[in-house]
Amino acid sequence: MGATLVAAVLDRRHLVHVHVGDSRLYRLRRGVLTCLTRDHTVLQEQIDAGMIDASEAGTLSYRGLLTRGVGVAEEVVPDIGVHPLQAGDRFLLCSDGLTDMLVEAEIAGLLSGALEPEEAAQALVEAAIAHGGRDNVSVIIAWFAG
Repeated sequence: MGATLVAAVLDRRHLVHVHVGDSRLYRLRRGVLTCLTRDHTVLQEQIDAGMIDASEAGTLSYRGLLTRGVGVAEEVVPDIGVHPLQAGDRFLLCSDGLTDMLVEAEIAGLLSGALEPEEAAQALVEAAIAHGGRDNVSVIIAWFAG
């Protein structure tokens, strides 16, 4: 068991993120949602190794078992990423309480349909809870105007 972390810093040209566990960072750019992090879970390792198909993931009881996280091992080894910014980029940092409840198409629709970041955050949390909300749902939204 352990805690997960995703954090980001925006400057005028880049978003820099640090990530460990299964909290995620997404970017919505020109209507296309892209996950910029890779889950640190046993399940993701098995998918990457071709041992199971991603379509089976929702049925497996161990899908949230972390391979990296805060408190999983004595040393925390996060992934770090740097992403160039473009005007209109929208970013979502979220816990698995959101991604366990909503598919990426739903997330993209709610992010792109919102007029303000606060509106997007509220809509995402409400949708996750409406879908059963078995875990805490945490979201942070950042929009880059350019």
